[in-house]
Amino acid sequence: MVAIGRRHASAARALRTEVFAMAIKLTLFHVVSNLAACAALTAVAAGCGADAGADDEDTVSSEDAILASSIVGGTFKLYGEPNAAPNPHCDVHTALTLSGDGGARAALREALDGLCEIYVAPQEREYRLRLAGTSCGSKIYKGKKRIAGKVREITITDHRTRVCRDLVPAKIIVAETDGAGALQTKYSFDGPPPAPPATSTWLTIAPKQCGTNPWNGAQPAPGQDPSHLQGEAGEVHEFFRGQGIGLEQIGFAYPAEPMMVCMACSCPRGDTLVVRATSSADAQRLVTEYGFAPIEDALTRAPTQCGTNPWQGGQQLPSDADEAHQLASWAAGAGAPLSAAGFLDSTEPRFVCMACSCPRGDLAIAFPADAASSTNLEGLGFTRIED
Repeated sequence: MVAIGRRHASAARALRTEVFAMAIKLTLFHVVSNLAACAALTAVAAGCGADAGADDEDTVSSEDAILASSIVGGTFKLYGEPNAAPNPHCDVHTALTLSGDGGARAALREALDGLCEIYVAPQEREYRLRLAGTSCGSKIYKGKKRIAGKVREITITDHRTRVCRDLVPAKIIVAETDGAGALQTKYSFDGPPPAPPATSTWLTIAPKQCGTNPWNGAQPAPGQDPSHLQGEAGEVHEFFRGQGIGLEQIGFAYPAEPMMVCMACSCPRGDTLVVRATSSADAQRLVTEYGFAPIEDALTRAPTQCGTNPWQGGQQLPSDADEAHQLASWAAGAGAPLSAAGFLDSTEPRFVCMACSCPRGDLAIAFPADAASSTNLEGLGFTRIED
């Protein structure tokens, strides 16, 4: 009985040892499993809150991003100044993609188009956006994110739906802090700016007293033949030819009625310089650089030789100013009163016939006093100016 009891006691101890070992194994298994599950949950949670890696964290909530998901999507090229003129052979820019899928988002990267052999680091980043405000139909979106351990912020102003009739620098304006914390503002490329409307080639300017006009005293450039025009018209031709501005015709118009003028050197002297530029580009330079103004309403007629024009009465008048006064007087008597009249000469020499029925080579120009006068001048053989 003692031997049997001992055998039972030994077996019991072995059983207890085996059960204890199995319990330890089960405990270790549960601990490892729980740790693995926690690690998986942590990774999932981190993945939900990050856009481009474990170190990236958006501070804009997914709920705010979803509220702003009505953002109009699109892809844009951004440059450091408005109305940029990209070089197609080496186009360095920031590429922006706006998206509303799953919430408003802005994805940016540095990019290079063209054949130039330089390296541009992409620096890809993505922000969740919230709608921060509206102004005149424009929408303002903001985002904030920790990227590579540094907080970066972005503000996107979307003018595509703007209703105010003011000018904005670009349809999309992006202000973003870079990795060093400096604010960088960039503008979308919205295509080349529209070409300005063509400027009329017929222009005027009021000369000033005391010979203070830029053309006064102008001489031909070295090696250049002098203008065939005489007096001040020749100086006008020489000066603007020296500036690379082409003129086809030059002349002066005089007021139809005598007028008082001040004699200070800064005052207009009373007459008007009239020119016809060779091209619209030349005319634009005259407007922007020298203050010329396009002619709104004027008519012209080619005078004939021998004093046979109706305003001359068979007389050869001594000066253009005298003949302009005669022209204005005749037009007023014919029911077409003028504000001014004058004559223009071609800057290129012309051969003319001397018969009394032939054009004498210059051009009479009349500025009607009103719309009725303008219509009546057409009945008197005048033609509206055309470019």
